[in-house]
Amino acid sequence: MVTTPPGCRFRRSGFATMGHGCLILAVLLLSSASLGAAIRDTPASRLALPSGPYLPIVLWHGMGDSCCNPQGIGAVQDRIQRALPGVFVHSVATGATESADVLSTYFGDANAQVRAACEALRALPQLAGGYVAVGFSQGGLLLRGLLERCTGEGAPAMHTLITMGSPHQGVMDVPGCWDVGGGAGAAWSWCKAMQALLGHGVYYSWLQHNLLQAQYFKDPYHLDWYRETSGFLADINNDRDARNSSYVAALTSLRSLVLYQFDNDLTVVPRESSQFGFYNGTHTESMEETAAYRDDRLGLRTLNESGRLTLANCPGFHMQFTLDWFEQHVLPHVAVPVADARVAATHPSRTA
Repeated sequence: MVTTPPGCRFRRSGFATMGHGCLILAVLLLSSASLGAAIRDTPASRLALPSGPYLPIVLWHGMGDSCCNPQGIGAVQDRIQRALPGVFVHSVATGATESADVLSTYFGDANAQVRAACEALRALPQLAGGYVAVGFSQGGLLLRGLLERCTGEGAPAMHTLITMGSPHQGVMDVPGCWDVGGGAGAAWSWCKAMQALLGHGVYYSWLQHNLLQAQYFKDPYHLDWYRETSGFLADINNDRDARNSSYVAALTSLRSLVLYQFDNDLTVVPRESSQFGFYNGTHTESMEETAAYRDDRLGLRTLNESGRLTLANCPGFHMQFTLDWFEQHVLPHVAVPVADARVAATHPSRTA
């Protein structure tokens, strides 16, 4: 297992068992207002990063944000481009306008969004030599779906995948919409509408194809129901009996997988889901304790045993980080020189 630079630490923490009656669908609280408070611009720190040119970078934002929000993922993109001069950055949009992009983070079909993103990436000639992907919360899960499904002729190769507090094993319970949009405005109203719909049954077919958060909900007390009806997560996690070997091949093709977990995350529940852990009905298992890891159902054990998997724990609540922190701790994973990527492609056993 690879550890991270000082300031982020590898940690295994228990998760307080929640009663069956407490199960609610997770709401990933990445509103524009909360992002504006969390991702703050401060004077750039100076890092000894490798020399460019660098592999291009693809970003995918979380719930309540848009591709180019200057108070959210847009600020991250700007910091990356200032720190890595000349690097190409593409930020995934799932709506034609800013408001449509925000709305689509609540209401939509994850499968359709992954397909659309795949076609958009295929059309970018800048990605022909491969790219680095960075996903924020919900966006990290969608990027993994993209990695597994966007394959074949014309599909650019993902070299590195970095996810920040992403619910890779799904969510079982979180607080409500209390800080989305500051408790007012369109984002808050959409969040409340989403929760109201969930009250009618998270595994109903309509919700599994139209309510994004329902598509990665995982009830640890009704796993058979989850496997049968899940519209997205059960498939990309190979949780069904008929496993997709192409998903394993795609994940194990990565030169690096970096999974960040926030120590005080109250949004992704259990927080260990960010590193492929989950609550099994009696206690929370770490990634290595799960049957999916032991069976290498997705290829995580292969990545780990070959030194290509990094788990990083960072202090604070969900997505509460400054741009300086991002540049100091995450950017070294993002800055992949094109020359290093070519060496890794020539020598598959070597990690970049």
